[in-house]
Amino acid sequence: MKGYVVIDNEVIDQEAFSEFVGPVGEALAAHGGRFLVRGGNVAVLEGDWSPERLVIMEFDSRDAAVAFIESDDFRSLDELRHRALTSQLVVVDGYDG
Repeated sequence: MKGYVVIDNEVIDQEAFSEFVGPVGEALAAHGGRFLVRGGNVAVLEGDWSPERLVIMEFDSRDAAVAFIESDDFRSLDELRHRALTSQLVVVDGYDG
């Protein structure tokens, strides 16, 4: 079953964000993940949730998704990430039907 990382980001420092984009993509690829959604126009059609910048990453499993978030590759970017963004992050199981 696939695993997904879903993040609602707000960019608070554009310069730091520009520095973060490349390395996080490289770390994601190194852990077998891929972006399904990486920003873009969000239209809230129902409810109170108003995501600023939505990111969805796909992995082969939930364990792989968690391993990426806990990896040295991702954690080494924490200082830069926290300068660049505020984030809400969840890991969720996919659906196999």
